[in-house]
Amino acid sequence: MRAWAAGPVRWLMLPSESAELARLASDAEAAIFVAEFWRRRDPDPAGDGNLARRRFEERVAAADRHYGEPGLRGALTARGRALVLLGPPYVLRQELRPVPAWRPVRARAAPMAVETLPVETWEYRTADLSPALGTLLQAREEERVVLVFSLGERSKLIEGERYLAWAAQATVRLAEVAANGGAGDR
Repeated sequence: MRAWAAGPVRWLMLPSESAELARLASDAEAAIFVAEFWRRRDPDPAGDGNLARRRFEERVAAADRHYGEPGLRGALTARGRALVLLGPPYVLRQELRPVPAWRPVRARAAPMAVETLPVETWEYRTADLSPALGTLLQAREEERVVLVFSLGERSKLIEGERYLAWAAQATVRLAEVAANGGAGDR
């Protein structure tokens, strides 16, 4: 279970689920936890298969193919996380941008500097995202999602963290709304 939870599924896991997972004592409890984890995310429990799980697995495979970094599989990188949670962006743009960077403190040297680094910007239209995430964004009057990654040996998300946190919450919210007959708000 630790390997499963440390893998790409960590991007979907809510803090309450992490705490619940830590309390499990047997393989049988773990199997029930995993089944319930995916059931909570299934947008159509009466349908054939679990669309959320299938989409997750497809996105993990795509992230592994496109965003691997030295010693790290693609689905565990910053860009891999975004792809797993949001899918492919509507707009993807690369450019050079001044980015704050910390340097080791040396005598008479400022601990922070500005470096020009390559960045990658991903943009999403609210209408292109999952219905639950779209609802969260509309409630916050957000018309689009913009993520910015600094690129180097390791990519790093430098703008847009809140959108990924909301996306993880929305994977569960959609299933809860469906289970309640479309009513309720998380």
